[in-house]
Amino acid sequence: MTTQGRLRVMVVDDDFMIAKMHSSYIEKLPDYELAGVAHSYEQTIAQVKELQPDLLLLDVYLPDQSGIEVLRTIRMEKIPCDIILITAAKELTVIEEAFRLGIFDYLIKPFDLDHLKDTLEKYRRFKRHLQSSAQPDQNFVEGLKKLRAAHSSPAQQVQKGIDTRTLERIKGIMRQDNEYRTAEQFALLTGVSRSTARAYLDFLVTRGDAEEFLQYGAVGRPQRLFRIKSDF
Repeated sequence: MTTQGRLRVMVVDDDFMIAKMHSSYIEKLPDYELAGVAHSYEQTIAQVKELQPDLLLLDVYLPDQSGIEVLRTIRMEKIPCDIILITAAKELTVIEEAFRLGIFDYLIKPFDLDHLKDTLEKYRRFKRHLQSSAQPDQNFVEGLKKLRAAHSSPAQQVQKGIDTRTLERIKGIMRQDNEYRTAEQFALLTGVSRSTARAYLDFLVTRGDAEEFLQYGAVGRPQRLFRIKSDF
């Protein structure tokens, strides 16, 4: 259940160090809150019922029963919880079974924290879109399908010359109040040059993360204004 708009995540992994690493990372994300940590099937089922997290970051290998059995139990008992499955196994049967049981996504070990961040960001966008309309129509459904679709990691999405840290800084400013601003204003707020800010803003518009508005004055060229899209 969300707390002040944050999504509550429970981490399940038999490896205590990995569980600690993922938990610490989730605690640093502004849109997420760590709901709990478990290391076995028995602990997981008990805590899911008690804590009612939005999302389970679930390792497939547990000491008593597999993560697939956790997933089956959650679905059988109709517990409202989404699942991102984490596994070192690349067997097609495990992945197929997990999708049949309704996982949101899966990650194959080893993966870096950027990949985890990408998956959690996709989930955040999906949940935000899901809660954005009281009367869903076909466009709403198509938006959900698009957000559920597999996509590349941030490193693969960023083109040559775009630094991910600068990109995230600009996106962070855009998310603060979601106001239209010029490239000059973004340059001032982020401490980069106007040409650099414009290159990053154009990239975000091209990728679909931001939108552009042309403001026409009495004379001269229209002023280009930018803001983050509501789903991002």
